[in-house]
Amino acid sequence: MLPAIQFLPGLFVLLHFAFLFLLWYNKKILRNHFYCQKSNQHKTQRRPLMKSILRRITALALCAVLLCSTALASDALGGKIYGYTLDICDDTTLTREVMWSSSRSDLRTENYVTYKPSDSISPVVSFGSSIPDKQTVTSMAKALEKNGRRVLSGINGDYFVMATGDPLGIVITDGVLRSSDSYLHAIGFNADGSAVIGTPNLSLMADFKGQSLKIADINKIRTNTGFYLFTDDFGNTTKNTQKGVDVILTPNTPGEELKIGSTVSCTVEQVIEASGATAIPDGKFIMSISNKSGEWLQETIRSLQVGDTVDINISSEDTRWNNVQHAVGAMYWILKDGKVDTSISDGASAPRTAVGVKPDGSVVFYTIDGRQSGLSVGATIQMVAQRLQELGCENAVLLDGGGSTTLVSTYPDFGTSSTINSPSEGTPRSVSNAIFLLSNLNPTGTAGSLYVTPKSLTLLPGATTQCVSSAMDTGWYPMDTLPGDVTWSSADNAVSASGLFTAPAAPGVYQVSAESGGVTGSTNINVLQADAIYVTNEATGKNVSTLSLSPGQKVNLSAAASCKTIDLTGGDECFAWTADPAIGTITSDGLFTAGSNTASGKIKVASGSYAVTISVSVTAPAKYTLLSDFEGSDPGFSAQNATLSLNDTQVRYGSQSLQVAYQNDAKLTASRTLTQADRYVSLWVYGDGSGSILSAAFSYEDGTPVTQSLATLNFTGWKQVSAAVPEGAVSFDGLSLSASQKGTLWLDQVVLSNENTWDTTAPTVSLSVSGTSATAKITDNLQGGLAADRMTLKVDGQPVPFQWDAASGTLSATLSGLGKSSHQVTVTAADTCGNLARDSVTLSGASSNPFADMTNHWARTYTARLSELGIISGITSGDVTNFYPNRNITRGDFALMAANWLGLDLNAYASVSLPYTDTKDIPSWDLNAVKALYELGIMQGSRANDGTLRANARASITRAEAMTILGRMTEKGYPQAALSAFSDAAAVPSWAKEHVATLVGMEVVGGSNGKLRPSSPVTRAEVAKMLFTLW
Repeated sequence: MLPAIQFLPGLFVLLHFAFLFLLWYNKKILRNHFYCQKSNQHKTQRRPLMKSILRRITALALCAVLLCSTALASDALGGKIYGYTLDICDDTTLTREVMWSSSRSDLRTENYVTYKPSDSISPVVSFGSSIPDKQTVTSMAKALEKNGRRVLSGINGDYFVMATGDPLGIVITDGVLRSSDSYLHAIGFNADGSAVIGTPNLSLMADFKGQSLKIADINKIRTNTGFYLFTDDFGNTTKNTQKGVDVILTPNTPGEELKIGSTVSCTVEQVIEASGATAIPDGKFIMSISNKSGEWLQETIRSLQVGDTVDINISSEDTRWNNVQHAVGAMYWILKDGKVDTSISDGASAPRTAVGVKPDGSVVFYTIDGRQSGLSVGATIQMVAQRLQELGCENAVLLDGGGSTTLVSTYPDFGTSSTINSPSEGTPRSVSNAIFLLSNLNPTGTAGSLYVTPKSLTLLPGATTQCVSSAMDTGWYPMDTLPGDVTWSSADNAVSASGLFTAPAAPGVYQVSAESGGVTGSTNINVLQADAIYVTNEATGKNVSTLSLSPGQKVNLSAAASCKTIDLTGGDECFAWTADPAIGTITSDGLFTAGSNTASGKIKVASGSYAVTISVSVTAPAKYTLLSDFEGSDPGFSAQNATLSLNDTQVRYGSQSLQVAYQNDAKLTASRTLTQADRYVSLWVYGDGSGSILSAAFSYEDGTPVTQSLATLNFTGWKQVSAAVPEGAVSFDGLSLSASQKGTLWLDQVVLSNENTWDTTAPTVSLSVSGTSATAKITDNLQGGLAADRMTLKVDGQPVPFQWDAASGTLSATLSGLGKSSHQVTVTAADTCGNLARDSVTLSGASSNPFADMTNHWARTYTARLSELGIISGITSGDVTNFYPNRNITRGDFALMAANWLGLDLNAYASVSLPYTDTKDIPSWDLNAVKALYELGIMQGSRANDGTLRANARASITRAEAMTILGRMTEKGYPQAALSAFSDAAAVPSWAKEHVATLVGMEVVGGSNGKLRPSSPVTRAEVAKMLFTLW
């Protein structure tokens, strides 16, 4: 396909002939009925026939625009997405353009004001209370408004020294030279509003005693380069920090000020040997030199005496600057005589501010935002020059940018100015000076035009937005009332009588016009083709890419769209919603109802040519029947050629599994009558890699046995396996192993189900305690998945009797013996598939505190109760016992606390032999605890660089190590939290990830400032909190 831009010449020829045809067709009518009438200074009215003809031309032009969107592209910045231009005064407009940069895959947003010099407006330069006094452009605008001026627009000015506020270039206001730096370029404005771009190259001379000496600068921070001249525009003092000579000069003509092309004759009032800053008298000058400047210059100024005459002469070879009334310096002359200056270092894309001048004298105050992905990435210097060239400018200079870039303007219906752009630092930066465009007009009270504003500028096809009109008088001031009833119109009749615009199906730019009392106004609304669609679940607000539903389940989906990351207005009815018939039905506004059968398919959401799909799976309600979870003392199976034992050597769910030591062909017998819902048998197997075959055994009604293979044991570790119940089988008879050798495997969580799936969703538990009454609401995603024998209620880790009401899903109990101590009350629940959930409530009491250093510590609640139960102890010196909560805990002390928390009889493990090469270094008080945890497989030690296994009992334990040990002490089956929420998740060792994720999910640990700090040590206080919370 050829690029659309190649069709532009032909289209414009088409437009040309179409226009000529319309003129010829209506020649007689035009001659008799076409007339113009000047109204309200800036409004031209036409009879309805004229409007009809113009509508035809506009419609044809609109078609060309829609076909040739690339014509709106900027070679400098990218393709235009949308924009608007507002009239804010006579021949003065405010424009915003949003463009897409293909190279950056991001937006560029520019704001600029264009004016044609006239008596209606005046460009002025403003600064703070003094030349170096920094203020925001907004503050300067408010000061002008406080003095009765209407600020049409304003932009930041010259570069400046951040530390001092010293502007780098020239500053002229009201024709007076306020500050100089003549080697820089500048932008100046004459009294008629016309602009001057050039390099002033000022000659600053002081003539006295027959000498004509160069003045280095006026109202700049003094250096060691010669004479400096200060006026009261610089502030109250010279701000000098070094010794020097200051000569106070009084103009011979009172009130005379410094101007380019003039000489101010002064009389020496005082010669001062200054040690620092000298006060600047009002209306007088100070000629100053540093003692570090040339000796001859110093002696020359010291030769001045009171009464001597000093003439200050200021001139420029470019005499245009003699008439300039306002000016600021400009670092770069980026566009000169229509050519971009490519010799300037381009710089990175950033916020920029510039001023351009067109051949007809029109001036552009230009800004582009930057450093804000999703809003605007900014532009390089040459991009700005090219863009101003595209806007018709012949010359342009670059002003300060970056965080300084600011554009303020007064919207037509506002009485005061506001910041229009988006400053990159979030708020406008205080700057040295600014350029403003002020209105010279006064309110007239006579309606001149309408200002039309849509609620949204960017719409999807079919979307609506309300348009509102307000009246502007002929002085461009907002009026409180409209001159009459409003009549709305637009192409394709897209706007209602009340101003509600409905976007047509074809993307493009649509004009909406309003008329009231003989005055009119219009706005452009952009209808854009979506290139991204986001679908959310209205109930949760979360994005949806897949759906897993039950038959008949309803989901109210909502869609939103964007074009090049710009949000588009449009409700659900603007999208085309379709669904595969097998999965269900969907309404025109996104309400999906799942079908009655298990199925999978797609929902399609489209706008125009762009669409997204959502994968949907409909699953009939799963039902699981637990055969055995191996948590009690009965394995639930009898064995032939196998030895069965319940232990915690390998556990998938809960705290136990069934170990099967088998030889040759083995059988595990059980008996269970099958129901119609029992279609699959599923279980977890810890394989031994033997290659033996594990099968499920069934029998038919006549007693004939049948087996279904579950898995070949060619794997190690846990794996969930399942087999379909044979058609016609009436009983499940157990498991069988076809083996030619000895082996050992573990089994966990054997269930029957109606679907070949495994439930991984944990129940939900919500516990509340009031006084001695404990109540927990427990729910599960599957009906019948909960039972009282798979629930516990514990206080400080000790079981408490409770009542379970399955109908209401409520566990209740009366807690006794609480006393005044603090307690941790926890309810846990496991579903049929072993998924665990819990909720805890901490009861803050007045547990006795034996530790002197815990009185005001945040962990006192935890340490006091753990101490009462003998789980932790402190260190006693004299009569004082301290816990030392902020000390890092050692591996040995951690083992002791963990073993005490488990309630182990440590003496029973005294004979355990440890494999550690540093066993002798384990403190005596920790030794049996280390032995106990090693024997139970909870603590394993670590390998040294030489390959030996060490306990490192005296070393600090890391958070990852501590959480791993606690994880091994915890029942299996709790949901594992996503660690991606923590910025240092990648630092969690692989051997610790499972345990860390479990403890985070259990809310035993929560990280700090978004970090887990897995390699950091753990304090004794933190361990106390973990143990208390783990209850």
